Amino acid sequence: MRVFLKYIYKILSVSTLVLFIAGCSDFVDSFSPIPRQKLLEHPNGSSVRDCQGAPLPEGGGAKEFWRSNNLPKGTTEFVCVDGKAYLLGQEPKR
Repeated sequence: MRVFLKYIYKILSVSTLVLFIAGCSDFVDSFSPIPRQKLLEHPNGSSVRDCQGAPLPEGGGAKEFWRSNNLPKGTTEFVCVDGKAYLLGQEPKR
């Protein structure tokens, strides 16, 4: 019984530590010398991804994506065909 309680104690200790670190990640990131890049988000909160599956950062990365794909600035809803983004309903037909 004593060994069982030691395992339970270890599991609870590790779980608490993991939850503490996960909960404080924003706090810890605020002291990081490398700022986290903000990502462009859909209205539902999920990140917008380019046609290669990489998340689009707010700012320069998204502007370059919109420019290179001839999309209006701020577009988060698009369809990818052969690695190129198109507005919904304007994608080439196959």
